[in-house]
Amino acid sequence: TNAITGVRDELHIIDPTLCIDCGACGVVCPPEAILDDMGDICRTFPRKEAPLAKIIEENCIGSGCELCINICPFDALSLEDTPNHHDFWGMATVDPRKCTGCRLCEQSCGWSAIYIDPPREMLKRKVYPMEILTPKKGKGLQRAKERQAAAP
Repeated sequence: TNAITGVRDELHIIDPTLCIDCGACGVVCPPEAILDDMGDICRTFPRKEAPLAKIIEENCIGSGCELCINICPFDALSLEDTPNHHDFWGMATVDPRKCTGCRLCEQSCGWSAIYIDPPREMLKRKVYPMEILTPKKGKGLQRAKERQAAAP
């Protein structure tokens, strides 16, 4: 979503106006490589595995709704051509290679047919200010701040 900027050798900066809080950055990047909009190091989702959308087949009405499919910014959901448990046709399916666990589908579903695993309550969100980081990490943060201040 272009929410994160920066090059490989620099700290990446999160644009809060574009971030959808999906946590994908915390899964694929070392936490000390990401700055939030306040200039603090983010340790957003300290785990090895990204959350993933799961479908509750008994609840999905497929072609009668498709809200989750339409709202997904990553095209991670599609309609499988199969009968479902209702009077409609099709079942939402998740492509785990594209799903970031951003929760937009979960929030849009009025049928409670989709949820994110693990639930958000099980995730820890921590932000560490520069003062408690190791000197090496503090230098990288200072370098990123200087580059940001020098930018036109």
